[in-house]
Amino acid sequence: MKRFLLQVERNCISGALVLLPILVFFVLLEKVWKFFQNYGEKFAHFLRLDLFLGKYATDIAGGIILLVLVYLSGFVMRLAFLKHFAEWMDEKLMIFLPGYEKNKKEAEERLLKRDSKPKPVTDLPILLKNGNFWQPAHLIEEDQNGGAVVFVPNAPAKDQGQILIVSSSDIKKLSETTLGNLDNSIKSFGKGILSFK
Repeated sequence: MKRFLLQVERNCISGALVLLPILVFFVLLEKVWKFFQNYGEKFAHFLRLDLFLGKYATDIAGGIILLVLVYLSGFVMRLAFLKHFAEWMDEKLMIFLPGYEKNKKEAEERLLKRDSKPKPVTDLPILLKNGNFWQPAHLIEEDQNGGAVVFVPNAPAKDQGQILIVSSSDIKKLSETTLGNLDNSIKSFGKGILSFK
């Protein structure tokens, strides 16, 4: 009986950890949609769309405003200041919203899959074999002949270090780890690297 209760407790905790990011994502999505619906209603009324589209005018106008805003945001993101601000916001959201980083990564992967042309590997977190130990590094580039260019940062500075040309067999890709997490670990002298995969 005790074993069964322990199993139930473990399953409940695992289920909560899976559902929490999804729940947070949908709550945020609902709040964002209500915000655009509010302005969509005013916009639809102003253009008299509600006379012939009825209750759907609010949703259609809100969706159009959201699409225009997304398009303009992508255009404005080319400005360096806004790009730095968006990266800063991303870092804060990763700290305060569980599952944000995973959901963002999945969304980026889905968007990148639409590109038919394969993109070259650039700046991925890896471990580099150096004798009997492994060093955290960035994979900059790989070629067809089994060679790789890596950047090995000097802790705690993530953007100072050495550029090395190594064999691809001496690197271990951390596919489930983001570059931001690796850099944060390097800043704190390797704290947390053992849990990276």
